[in-house]
Amino acid sequence: MYKKLISVTIFMLLIVSMSSFELDISAIDSSRQISTFLNSNPWGDWQHYHNYTEIVDTLVFLNTSYPNIVDVFSIGRSWQNNDIYCIRLTNESNSDSKPKVFFVGYHHAREPISAELPLYFAIEAATSFGIDETQTHMLNYSEIYIVPMLNVDAFDALLANEWQRKNVHPFDEDGDVFFDEDPPDDEDGDGYIEDLYFWDGSTYNFIRWEGIDDDNDGLLNEDWVGGVDLNRNYGFQWNATCGSGSPFPEAEDYRGPAPFSEPETQAIRDLALSHNFRYAISFHSGADVILYPWGYTYLPTSDDSLFREIAGNLSNLVGSPYAQSGVGLYTSSGLWDDWMYANRSTFALTCEIYTNASAWQYESGPDPDTWWEKGVFQFFNPDPTNIEIVIQRWLPVFTYITNRAIIEIHNIATTNVNSLKTVVGQGFSTQINVTVANEGSFTEAFNTTLYANETAIDTREVILTSGSFATITFTWNTTGFAKGNYVISANVTILLDETTILDNAFTDGWLLITIPGDINGDTYVNATDAVLLGLAFCSNKLDLAYDANADVDGNGCCNAKDAVILGVYFNEHWE
Repeated sequence: MYKKLISVTIFMLLIVSMSSFELDISAIDSSRQISTFLNSNPWGDWQHYHNYTEIVDTLVFLNTSYPNIVDVFSIGRSWQNNDIYCIRLTNESNSDSKPKVFFVGYHHAREPISAELPLYFAIEAATSFGIDETQTHMLNYSEIYIVPMLNVDAFDALLANEWQRKNVHPFDEDGDVFFDEDPPDDEDGDGYIEDLYFWDGSTYNFIRWEGIDDDNDGLLNEDWVGGVDLNRNYGFQWNATCGSGSPFPEAEDYRGPAPFSEPETQAIRDLALSHNFRYAISFHSGADVILYPWGYTYLPTSDDSLFREIAGNLSNLVGSPYAQSGVGLYTSSGLWDDWMYANRSTFALTCEIYTNASAWQYESGPDPDTWWEKGVFQFFNPDPTNIEIVIQRWLPVFTYITNRAIIEIHNIATTNVNSLKTVVGQGFSTQINVTVANEGSFTEAFNTTLYANETAIDTREVILTSGSFATITFTWNTTGFAKGNYVISANVTILLDETTILDNAFTDGWLLITIPGDINGDTYVNATDAVLLGLAFCSNKLDLAYDANADVDGNGCCNAKDAVILGVYFNEHWE
């Protein structure tokens, strides 16, 4: 039964294919090169899996070395009283409002590759600031929060049992009033914890784990270290009836005695409640897929199209498939990303960054049709020599998510310019509609200016709430303008910290200033124009027959006044 989730994951893969403190700060030397630390940094190399101490030392080092862009603080303590650290990356000299994004790794003990990835990015972002244009831009205009390792007690537990998934919350799983006293053992000393199963040709039947009867109760390996599956312990749909999220402590996907019963998930909850994260990503392994809510049901969220867009863009970057969690894998209760989306309106996704189905090794068991199986660590994690290959593949996730948030925070645009006329008589007026939109996250006040060629016609102030738009009607009096073609355009002023500015301007095309009465714009006032006016005669803006060009005086209707003007200029021509 402990192996149920892994068996389901392999099957689905075949279908799919995947208490607070701050450290002191001082001025940063942005010219410092990354290579300075190759021989002196606390993280060493990327050909081994870092333990808790190495990761903490690395975070402290970054904070001390780059105090103007790095803050390291504890967001809580684990069952074993270890600090759960968060690192915030941002250029603190820029105090303007910035979007916040969040990344978290290592929910599950047997997935240390999920801690390596966010740790690597944190180091790269800090050491590249002021050197690499992309990293500098992200830290200038956003706040990036990273919890590299959530299940902080699990590093030691994993060394003893490579199958460990949950945290180390003690439970008496066999009801003998003792806690965690009979975990699996590497009985044969080959470096693996194996499971024994019977295969009847179509069905897997678990028999037992490798090991001895540590508590001498006649049962083998029935009381593991821990624990609670942290990614089944969040407070949204915690006890939903799902394929995964067990109420039984002995299950490897045990959801815990209550929502947020664990100090680790409480720490994430409290951090999320203290910040408005626009986007968030949790990293896992054991599959190669990008997942998005809902996970507790097959039904989509109300933002399904946006989730699909984000996941699809990530998929294009990393080459991994994507799916709604409850559809692509299996339904699960108490998920991190379901809670973040439902309770914090954060667009949260899960990236399963590695799996290796060929890692499993098999040996004949003691009875016919029984087999010993091993290789779970290698199923979830690459060989240490390949850690950086996996990391490099998934690093674009950080850049995409962060830059997406930056683009959205302050973003106004001119989306349309529409002149009611294509020709206008010199000295007369025409109306031009300009549509502007606030595509950012805050209410914005800005100016919109209409241009004829390089000449500003008029400027209007606009105030728009997030996600809204407005159409402004400008009146252009052409008195004083020479005859000829004019490019009509409009733009909105660039906001402070606005980075997406290509859409601030919009060009409609040409508008001709000509002789009054030249309705068809051929530079002559003649019988052709009279016919056009006749076709539109006695019409107004609400009529299908209305022709804005035939409305020479621009009063909203085609009538005798326009005929008089046409008559005054009849037979005139200009070159």
